[in-house]
Amino acid sequence: MKAVIMAGGKGTRLRPLTCGKPKPMTPIANRPMMEHIVKLLKQYDFTQVMATLFYMPEAIQNYFGDGGNLGIEIQYAIEESPLGTAGSVKNGADFLDETFLVISGDTLTDIDLGAAVAFHRSKGATATLVLTKVNNPLEYGVVITDAEGRIRRFLEKPGWGEVFSDTVNTGIYILDPKIFSYYQKGQVFDFSKDLFPLLLSNNEPLYGYIAAGYWSDIGNLEQYRQAHYDILSGKVKINLPGKEISPGVWVGEGVQIADDAKITGPVLLGDFCEVSSGAEITEYSIIGDYGMIGAESSIKRSICWDRCYIGKGVELRGAILCSKSYLKGKNALFEGAVLGEGVSIGQRSVVKPQVKVWPEKIVESGVTLNESLIWAKSCSRSLFGNNGIKGTVNQEITPEIAVKLGAVFGAHLKPGAQIVVSSDDFRASRVFKRALVAGALSVGVGVYDLGTITTPMTRYALMALDARGGVHIHQNPDESQEVIFEFLDDLGLNIDKKTERALENSFFTEDCPRVPANSMGELTFVPKLIEPYLKGLFNTETREIIVKAGLTVVVSYDGGGLSLVLPRLLHELGCQVIEWNPERKEGKIHHHKKEKTIRELINIIDEAGAKIRVSGADMGVVVDSNGERLIVLDEAGELVKEEEITALLSYLVFKNRPEAVVPVPVTAPHFIEKMAQEFHGRVIRTKADPRSLMEKNVQEKLFPAAEDRSAYHPQFDALFCFIKLLELLAREQKSLSEAKAAIPQIKRGYREVECPWEQKGRVMRNLFEENKDRQLETTDGLKVLHEGGWALVLPDAEEPIFKIYSEADTTEEADALTNIYMNRIQELQLQ
Repeated sequence: MKAVIMAGGKGTRLRPLTCGKPKPMTPIANRPMMEHIVKLLKQYDFTQVMATLFYMPEAIQNYFGDGGNLGIEIQYAIEESPLGTAGSVKNGADFLDETFLVISGDTLTDIDLGAAVAFHRSKGATATLVLTKVNNPLEYGVVITDAEGRIRRFLEKPGWGEVFSDTVNTGIYILDPKIFSYYQKGQVFDFSKDLFPLLLSNNEPLYGYIAAGYWSDIGNLEQYRQAHYDILSGKVKINLPGKEISPGVWVGEGVQIADDAKITGPVLLGDFCEVSSGAEITEYSIIGDYGMIGAESSIKRSICWDRCYIGKGVELRGAILCSKSYLKGKNALFEGAVLGEGVSIGQRSVVKPQVKVWPEKIVESGVTLNESLIWAKSCSRSLFGNNGIKGTVNQEITPEIAVKLGAVFGAHLKPGAQIVVSSDDFRASRVFKRALVAGALSVGVGVYDLGTITTPMTRYALMALDARGGVHIHQNPDESQEVIFEFLDDLGLNIDKKTERALENSFFTEDCPRVPANSMGELTFVPKLIEPYLKGLFNTETREIIVKAGLTVVVSYDGGGLSLVLPRLLHELGCQVIEWNPERKEGKIHHHKKEKTIRELINIIDEAGAKIRVSGADMGVVVDSNGERLIVLDEAGELVKEEEITALLSYLVFKNRPEAVVPVPVTAPHFIEKMAQEFHGRVIRTKADPRSLMEKNVQEKLFPAAEDRSAYHPQFDALFCFIKLLELLAREQKSLSEAKAAIPQIKRGYREVECPWEQKGRVMRNLFEENKDRQLETTDGLKVLHEGGWALVLPDAEEPIFKIYSEADTTEEADALTNIYMNRIQELQLQ
């Protein structure tokens, strides 16, 4: 049999779902609405179909083609201007030469179409309207029939005073070609308003078939949401894609679910979804293909289209997310919230009930949306954060963005400049490195490709090669799905704020002029950089002292660039090395290696400590894959805290370099000043960001590198820090625990407090005014000195939070100081 699918609708009342697509292409249970109608038609042997199109016809034609993939034949009739429902069908009059069915392509139904056709034929009808009973008929055309089913009256969208029936028109019709004689081709003509009243007045056999089964015209967002709930509860009979792995839990191909994730049906997960550790997806939720559900997220009664990224700790409650929605993490979206396609929501932002966000909008972190965002397009606060540019792989950071960053950085340095580019062994980092190189070459900048090495090695190589700048791309040590782009200046330091702002301006204005073909940059691969880097880590005297000490160390590292460096380094220093990696135990080989985050490294400290105690080693270290961060354990397997490492390195400098000047961050312990006085030295407090500390290291020439033009940075170079600690043990002839014991034992506190961006300035002003009678330091943030301790309030540059550090003689006192400022910040936000 033949059928017509009416598929010209815009779906205005479903916006923002339909902002970029016709209503029939809006997904229902991970498939376009119209696909469910096509499958219903095929089920009842309607294999020759004409679709009438008007709004965005290409979207439907490109998806369905000739219908072969769905086992039917589809042809199309495209309206140039709206002709009404009957007028559009008249365009296919030559095709519709037998009894045919008309059905809307943007409804959801499981009505028995075969029974409706049989009714039509049994009555000898010219037209049969398929009817259904609804609770609220006000939004529909009410149809009144007699006992035989013959239609006696129409009421189009009546008021309650006119309602004499709850039987309404579904928009499904079985029609005889005879109807085409009642109007002309090209005439604007509607079935309900024009044709059916005309047939009724001409006493044509016009019947209504009251059908059992499910029907919804999905006319608004609430009905759209309810249609999904009805599918999952079994009220409508459609075949869900995928397979049922447990009662009510349907999953597609290639789905990955963490062992401790909780899935409570009825739930539908599309192809290649990934559900992370601790995530929870409960009743009446649907996740589209390639959905990423972050750790500890909670999704209830929500609908997510294809390629949605749900970050860590997100809560969805009755929300709808269109394709490519991106939620950074720790977000909350409440009942009725809707995100259009490509919307990006920053970390800790909240979308209140019934709020709608139109496509491609960017909501900054820490924002609470109380009203819909339609016209204004928010922009990101900045590209750069505390340490370069970071973002989630293939969400915030894509290869296209990497190309653009390479072009922007190269154009800033001008054609003819040379830069170095490197990455860690993280697969995404290597992909983005190639993309960034292409962008840089396109603006006439030459590139030295350093391969897979660490950030400290890149800093050294940049100076050794006399490059104008550099970029190192690596996995975020705190978030395994993120990458960081670190941009370096001609001294190997992280670029300054002025350069960051210049790059941001060029990025957002797309000001990066390309050069002609013969002026494009050259790519040069630079091997054998490891040897000069290693030689610069220590001098002959230091090497001899460490070799003489004959130290034993337990070392754990991920491999990658470090596998070429660390074993050779320790062998040259005469150390007995016990390599330990829990993933390599029992001869296991991991072909798909995944670099561990700092959080994961910390989780193996207890095992590492036990290994140290059993082996009788002098110390143990765990090195992150990028060679920047170092976790240190003493000979008893106890953790050496970060502030203790800072103090030990300062002590080594002061004792061996009289009157030395040592830079330390504003967060470092205050007893370092007393240590400096003892050795007639001096301490310089710097801002907490890496650039500030490294800049002072270079100025003071504490650890010179690359022919004294730059410096090694023990705070950001794990291997150099490791060597300095070995040197300390060798020179002092003490165990690490004894060296720790010589340091004043202070206690530290740390808390984070959420605060919207727009309130940060006011909060800081109030805190300053309230404490102006105390001794203050304003190097970075606001440090308030109290009797027996201090507290530092530091506004974060990346997130809508304050970081609060404290120091005191006891843990209780440190926590009390932290709580004072945490509570005060919360109070000030309410004023």
